Amino acid sequence: MARVKARAPSSFKAQVLDTEKRLDILFDHLNNEELLKPDTVQQIAELSTALQNRDFQRASEIQMDVHTNKVEECGNWMVGVKRLVGMSKATP
Repeated sequence: MARVKARAPSSFKAQVLDTEKRLDILFDHLNNEELLKPDTVQQIAELSTALQNRDFQRASEIQMDVHTNKVEECGNWMVGVKRLVGMSKATP
């Protein structure tokens, strides 16, 4: 997120801030060990690794899998994850 935030055009400031807010919701769930099941946490970790490796295809596949197959665990944070994948891909 820090890389995206530093490189995103100023016209995307609102989306960047909203994404950051939504990711904070995810981090709260992870820190409190609530809502997300261990296998979902593992998938989020894999998605994070894929983003770090700039493997946007893999990150998108993981995001879509969680969003499709674990609807009961998803919340407002999932929009942030999806946006992060898209913005990471769009910012060199």
